[in-house]
Amino acid sequence: MSDYLDKVNRIPISADLLGEVMDMLRALPVEERWASGSRSSRLYDMLERRGLTDTADIVAVAIDLRVTALLRLQSLDALRGWTTPGGGLRASLVHPDLLKAAAAEPLIEEADGEASFDVASFRLRLLAGAEVYGRA
Repeated sequence: MSDYLDKVNRIPISADLLGEVMDMLRALPVEERWASGSRSSRLYDMLERRGLTDTADIVAVAIDLRVTALLRLQSLDALRGWTTPGGGLRASLVHPDLLKAAAAEPLIEEADGEASFDVASFRLRLLAGAEVYGRA
């Protein structure tokens, strides 16, 4: 998967786009939110509306992997202090510094074969961004 992740990591994703996707996912009924076909279809449609018809497929994958990696960090309680307690797509998961870090941090392959963020590296990136803006 590492060659694939290298390709995905080269796809530029903005924090604004990640925020828009998080908003879209939160607006979906719960049963559709985690059904990969429904989620992928809606994400693809959203990207096409933004004019990304030629690259919507790979951009959708890059976004989906980043959102999943962010949720994985949340499930590991690695975002304590940046999110409210509980799982799922919470409004606090769209904190601008979280989205900037998730857009910029390279994805890695975990031992289970899933894409994720390195916890220590992600935290450092998150704190570095917060320092620039004077908030944490």
